[in-house]
Amino acid sequence: MKYIDAHAHLVHDHQGFHELADSGVYDEIWLMDLDGINLSGIQLATSDEVLAAVKAHPGVVYAYGYLDFSKGVDEIDRLKERGFIGLKPYKPDTHWNDEKFYPFYERAQELNMPMLFHTGMAVRVESYNTRTRNSCGYGPSGMRPSYLAGIGEAFPQLRIIGGHLGYPWFEETVHNLYYCRNIVHDISGYRHYEMLGELFRSLDRAANEGSNRMFHEKLFFATDQFYGLKEENERSLKLKEFWTLFFDLIGSVYHRWGKPEEAEKFFYHNAHNFRLDAESGR
Repeated sequence: MKYIDAHAHLVHDHQGFHELADSGVYDEIWLMDLDGINLSGIQLATSDEVLAAVKAHPGVVYAYGYLDFSKGVDEIDRLKERGFIGLKPYKPDTHWNDEKFYPFYERAQELNMPMLFHTGMAVRVESYNTRTRNSCGYGPSGMRPSYLAGIGEAFPQLRIIGGHLGYPWFEETVHNLYYCRNIVHDISGYRHYEMLGELFRSLDRAANEGSNRMFHEKLFFATDQFYGLKEENERSLKLKEFWTLFFDLIGSVYHRWGKPEEAEKFFYHNAHNFRLDAESGR
């Protein structure tokens, strides 16, 4: 079976990433650039380092460029010209569906640049007096999944990925998956056993209602690991094994989505087709 890690990061001065990318464990790795910011004490790679990883592994490593709203709409054109295939904004100072961001979304739609938005809880931030660009945060409420629905309606050709599944606002994520044609979600960071059960129950409910808007075609496997640290590289492989076994041993027994063909969509085909459609502008 093929695998795509559809949401990961790269650390500054990374170790072991090239070996992992060359190993064939993943057919594709999508790196989310945050241009050197510090998350929970981990210094992430600069944009140049991320693009160097893309260049070193053509056809395997792809990258979404960090979209700093303060740099203006033209920043989207610059990121595309540099080689990023999508955009990764982070921590809005208001909320994702603030109309002041609409010119950015409009330009991303025009350039067929998908956008991955963090949804739900964020990492711990430092105290107010020590905030810098690298550590500032505005809490999770501005990144609720429901804000993506407004963007999706306003920009129906914009391809939107909800990073993670929006905990603790899971019902809003279900709304996105069910009602919004142009919104998908990745499952990175989603490992609480009660939530896993609810995820599959939601899949079953959609099927039982006879909907043609099936969740199983709108979810991507992803790890959200910080590649380049030994323990993070190893955790990524454990997550890959966990989800493979979860589909095989739980999904196939208690839920129809454990079938091999459904696992193949989740681990590879959904993300692969999403990327190809964005590249072709379909």
